[in-house]
Amino acid sequence: MKTILIFSLVVFPLLVGCNPGGGDKDNNFNSGNVNNTSIVDRDGDGYAPATGDCDDTDSDIHPGATEVPDGVDNNCDGFIDNDYDGDGYPSPADCNDNDPNIHPNALEDCFDGIDNNCNGLIDNEETDDDGDGYSECEGDCDDHNDKKGIGAIEDPTDGIDNDCDGFVDEIDEPCDCARNEATLALTNMGTSMENLSKALGICNTAVFSQPIQMLYAQSWGIISYDELGHTANANGWGDIRPIPPRVIDENDPVYPASCQAVVLFTGEAFNPYPEDLDMDLGQECPFDPVTLIDNAEPDDVPSECHDLTQIKMVLRVPGNVTGIAFDFIYLSSEYPEWVGSEFNDTFYAIIGKTTPDATHINISFDGNGKAVTINNNYFEEPGSLSQSINGTGYEGSTGSATGWLTTKAPVEPNSIIEVIFSIHDEGDGILDSAVVIDNFRWTTVPIDGPITVE
Repeated sequence: MKTILIFSLVVFPLLVGCNPGGGDKDNNFNSGNVNNTSIVDRDGDGYAPATGDCDDTDSDIHPGATEVPDGVDNNCDGFIDNDYDGDGYPSPADCNDNDPNIHPNALEDCFDGIDNNCNGLIDNEETDDDGDGYSECEGDCDDHNDKKGIGAIEDPTDGIDNDCDGFVDEIDEPCDCARNEATLALTNMGTSMENLSKALGICNTAVFSQPIQMLYAQSWGIISYDELGHTANANGWGDIRPIPPRVIDENDPVYPASCQAVVLFTGEAFNPYPEDLDMDLGQECPFDPVTLIDNAEPDDVPSECHDLTQIKMVLRVPGNVTGIAFDFIYLSSEYPEWVGSEFNDTFYAIIGKTTPDATHINISFDGNGKAVTINNNYFEEPGSLSQSINGTGYEGSTGSATGWLTTKAPVEPNSIIEVIFSIHDEGDGILDSAVVIDNFRWTTVPIDGPITVE
C-alpha cells in the first residue's frame, strides 16, 4: 500500500507536466508580446523592440539602417525620409537626397544629363514653369518667378536681377548709342530691322515673338544724332533730335538721352519739299487701316487711303510689366489749309493680343479722343512751336506739327501683343505727313488708359 501511494505521487507531477491543456502559459513566456520592452529579436536583424527596433517583423528596419525615400522610418530615429544632404528638402521630394545640389528648387544644369530640380525632366526637356516664355535652359535664371527672366526689364527699385544679366537694379545706357571703341562713331547706323528696333528703344530682342516688320509703302528712315560729332551724317533731321529725357509724371522714369529715332512718311522719306507733287508715292492702300481698329470712330469726312506705311511688332510682354509708353511728334504739310477736309493724313498706334478674337484699339489720340490728324487739338500754330521743325521741310508756311506727345497704355504681363505704328495719306496721295517715334518703353506701374498727353 505504501509503495503504490509513492508511485502515484511521482507519476502525478509528470502527468501534470505533460498536460497539453497547460501549454499556453509556457508558450506565452517564451515568445513574449511584440512591444518596445521585448528582448526577443524576431526578424533576426540584431535588434529587438527593447533595443530600438521599431518594426521587428522587417529585418530591413532597425537602428542604423539606411534611410531610403519610401515613406518609412527605416532607421527608427522617429523621422521618415530624412534630409540627409542638408539642402532643405527631404525625400521623396528630393530625388537625390545624397547631393545638396539636387532638389526641387535647384537650377537646372542644361548640360549634365541630370534632373537637377527633381521635376522629372532632364536638360533641354525643361518646360517654362512660371509662364514668362522661357525655361531654365533658355536662360531663365529663376523659373519660379515670372518677374525674372531674359525677357523681363530691369526694375531699378525692387532689389532683384529681373533680366538675368547678373546685375541688380542697374540702369542701362540706350542701345542706340553704342559706339565703336576706336573711332567712337555710332555703330548702329543703317536701316536694318535690328537698328529699327534699337532706334525705337527696344534693346532686348528676347521680347520679340516674331521678327519686326516694315510693311506696304515702307517709306521710313532713322534719325541719328551724335552730340560728340564722331559719326558722319548723324546730325538729326533739321532741328529734330531723338527725344531728350523728360518727366511725364512721377511714375514715368527719366531715361538717358537716346541717339536715334524712327520716322514714318506718307511721301518720299526725308523729302525736303513735302508739298512737291513729284515726290509723292502715289500708292493706293491694300486696305484701310481703320478696319484694324475696333474702337475707331467714323471719319468726319469719308476719304480714300493712300501711301500706307506700317511697323508691325509682335512682342511678349515681360512678366513684371503692366504697360507700354512711347513718345512721338506728328508733322504735316496739309496744315492749316486742309483742316476739316477729306485730305487728312492719319497716324494710328494700334495694339491688341494675337488671338483670333482679340480686340485691337488705337491708343494715340488727341485731347478730344480723336485720331492723330491735322484736325487734332495738339497741333501747334507755325509761329509758336514747342519743338522747332526747321530743316525738315514742314516749317514756315508749308505746314506745322504737334509738340512731343506721350502715349501710354496698359498691357497684360506675359501676354503676346501686336503693336502697329501706321501712317497713311487720306483723300489723295499728295501733300506729305510724317511721324517721329522714339523711346518705346515698358512700365511696371499700373496705367489707367490708354492716354496721350503733352
